[in-house]
Amino acid sequence: MPTREDLIAHLWQEVINPFDDATALDNIIANCKRRPDGPFAGVGPAIERALAAGVSAEDICLLMKDAAYEAVFGTLYAMSDPGVDGNEVLGLYEELLSSPNARW
Repeated sequence: MPTREDLIAHLWQEVINPFDDATALDNIIANCKRRPDGPFAGVGPAIERALAAGVSAEDICLLMKDAAYEAVFGTLYAMSDPGVDGNEVLGLYEELLSSPNARW
């Protein structure tokens, strides 16, 4: 089983740091075009509008990296306080989009 340090390193490498590279935006735009009815499909066109309005790809990536960091931090904090009964967190990600609270 991975250590706490392994999990933190994974989150930085796979969730937060991908926004260091502006090609991440191209990938998001392409994915949204492939799945125009999918969750958050409007993000691709929003990125395109921001770029067309003159916002730099680097600035968009910085905002997205901050949002990713805040989401990871908030999730890790919530896992401690209030936490989950019996520490039942395995596979919890599978329920995220099906939550009645999900809005995109």
